[in-house]
Amino acid sequence: MASSDSVRFSAVLLAGGQGSRLGGRDKGLMVWRGEPVAAHLACVAKQLTSEVLISCNRNRAVYQQWADRLVADDAPGFPGPLAGILAGLRACSGTHMLVLPCDMPQLDAELLERLLELARCQPDRPCLARAGEQWHPLLAVIPRELLPDLQSAWDEGQRSPMRWLLGQPHAVLQLSAGDPRLHNANTLADWSMSS
Repeated sequence: MASSDSVRFSAVLLAGGQGSRLGGRDKGLMVWRGEPVAAHLACVAKQLTSEVLISCNRNRAVYQQWADRLVADDAPGFPGPLAGILAGLRACSGTHMLVLPCDMPQLDAELLERLLELARCQPDRPCLARAGEQWHPLLAVIPRELLPDLQSAWDEGQRSPMRWLLGQPHAVLQLSAGDPRLHNANTLADWSMSS
């Protein structure tokens, strides 16, 4: 059982997707306010955690400049974000891992610090963000000690981060419905708004 004073945070930025809604573009390299979104989010994460991992399945030489380490999915064919979370938990050195999706470019340090503080207060359970009634399972803090449970769930065919996380005793960072920092930029129109 972790205590709040022994908590050490790593971060993993999930940038391993196929970008199917963006015509196959690498979402982590989409430009947000003049720089790749992965560079922006990695910079925010470095202010709050001891290491930043980036989960990517292509363009590794580009991502390397923003990460302490890169991780990749074990399975071929873009198996989904739970694979990136699993790879991150295997590789991270912290007691807890902050999970960040690369399609929330408006995330800021204040919101993430609130999520990390919740994890310090409840170190034995995943901490998830919810805006109104909408869950955001790819914005979470996961104790590394849950790695064996996640590995077992993966081996049994679980592929949904939300199902796995909500199946654990968990804590919730409740945010207002429509909080713009949680806006998912999934279309080219979303990204063009930043230019």
